[in-house]
Amino acid sequence: MIETTRRLCLGLLIGMLSFAGVIEGQAKDAGLLGQRNTFGVMAEYSNDSSHIILGDAENVKLGAVGLQYQRRLIANRHLVWSYAMEFRPAIVESIPTAIFKTVQTLPSSQTFANAPELVTRCVTFSKPYTYTDSVTGTVYAGTVSESCGRESTYAQGFSPFGMRLNLRPRSRLQPSFSSHEGYIFSTQPLPISSAGSFNFCFEVGFGLEYYRTQHSSMRFEYLVQHYSNHNTAYANPGVDNGLFKLTYTFGR
Repeated sequence: MIETTRRLCLGLLIGMLSFAGVIEGQAKDAGLLGQRNTFGVMAEYSNDSSHIILGDAENVKLGAVGLQYQRRLIANRHLVWSYAMEFRPAIVESIPTAIFKTVQTLPSSQTFANAPELVTRCVTFSKPYTYTDSVTGTVYAGTVSESCGRESTYAQGFSPFGMRLNLRPRSRLQPSFSSHEGYIFSTQPLPISSAGSFNFCFEVGFGLEYYRTQHSSMRFEYLVQHYSNHNTAYANPGVDNGLFKLTYTFGR
């Protein structure tokens, strides 16, 4: 039984290596641009968030730098399909905060205000109020207001499950489609204090990749990223960001 299993594993390994060799040979014969193994350095930015897919939080800004790796799996003259993964060691999230303040003028001058609080939506306003206590007849008057600010949170992310599809692989300028799935882990709960520090993340989008040489390229993409904690915390307000991503790739 052990010998049969060993032979089966050896056969599978030889088959995989042979398949990879055939694909690489096809890629070279077809005159395709790009390499079998590709590495990349990327930067991405989003200036806003809204309800694009499943998100609830608004006006969340995001910036990140990271590394990419992809391995070509299928290649022919029409397309190149690759496994892809990303590691983002530095993510900065800028989250809206709100301060709710009450300035009382009657029957005495007092001010009440909470500390800045992370919120999914903040709208600046100021509104006067007045009412009379029905028991004591005391008149209360003043102004209530909400002011908005921002607070930065740091995180890192890893997306081990992903794919990339390039069309027109013989051309220097190639349409590109990609998706990634993984997680984001932050120094504090995102996007509000009752949510979690661990969030599941996925993104999907398209772009253009320009091959400067056979071994290197520049890729510009627009992706929609969603992250949420999948109800593993008390609250689960998802965040949808539209990301602009620039990547320099090189291969061997």
